[in-house]
Amino acid sequence: MFSTNIWELLERYLQYCTLFKDYSKVTLSGYRSTLRIFLKDTGVKEISELNQKLLEEWFFQGRLKRKWGSVTFRHYHKNINCFFKWLMKEGVLKENYVEKMEKPRLESKLPRTLSFNEAKLVLDAAFHMQYRYKFEKYRNRAAVGFMLLAGLRKGEVANLKINDISLENRIIFIHQGKGHKDRMIPINSKLFMILTEYLQDRERLRPETLHFLISYGKDQSFGIKGINNLIFKLKQKTKIDFSAHTLRHGFARLMLEGGCDIYTLSKIMGHAKITTTTIYLSCSNQQMSKSIEMHSLN
Repeated sequence: MFSTNIWELLERYLQYCTLFKDYSKVTLSGYRSTLRIFLKDTGVKEISELNQKLLEEWFFQGRLKRKWGSVTFRHYHKNINCFFKWLMKEGVLKENYVEKMEKPRLESKLPRTLSFNEAKLVLDAAFHMQYRYKFEKYRNRAAVGFMLLAGLRKGEVANLKINDISLENRIIFIHQGKGHKDRMIPINSKLFMILTEYLQDRERLRPETLHFLISYGKDQSFGIKGINNLIFKLKQKTKIDFSAHTLRHGFARLMLEGGCDIYTLSKIMGHAKITTTTIYLSCSNQQMSKSIEMHSLN
């Protein structure tokens, strides 16, 4: 018989998601964060304290006082809904109080991208910023290059191992990326040059770690924290407001502007659905201008 303590049930649910659903660490972190916020805000400790009014009031106050956008609202709704479904399956909860709750429509927003000039500025700044050690110039440019020239996600860059990169075949191998999918990404000439120079300097340090991007003076991965710190410094240097994911969006935009077809881009990006990729068609005035010139009466 399960405990009725909701905190204990939450930990059991997360174990279930790990062992049977095989969710990624990022997904599990999202579930844990959402449910802890809900439980701390409401003060709920026992299953018997849950009710429809409590849930509706929490979501109402989130929209009213905390100014949740529709994306945040729907994210919290999805995570709590999945938890409650599991509680019902286990016979601990009799009713799912969020399943039939109304959700706000998603705002139609285009992803923030970078123009050609902005992308060039960021890539150049990653190399030409003032560093204590020459190695940092090559490593930081490689980190930005993976996102801006190959469309990798921040977590994928941080998890790259030395054997995931084949300069001989000009291929990046992503092992179990988002959605637990493997994919291979070709290395273009610009990125090939950047990675070649980085690896030459990396070899000089003779690291034992298998991580591709490493911290100078420490035989360990550069990691998510290192990438975040790099992005923060680049924003200050370039005066451009962007994130690591903006670099990935910028890659998609520049690929389309360069003539890449939407199907190939979808495969490179690792999108589950091609409709996800099509949003980038609206991000570039240059791409739309090219397309409008194709009108047969023009």
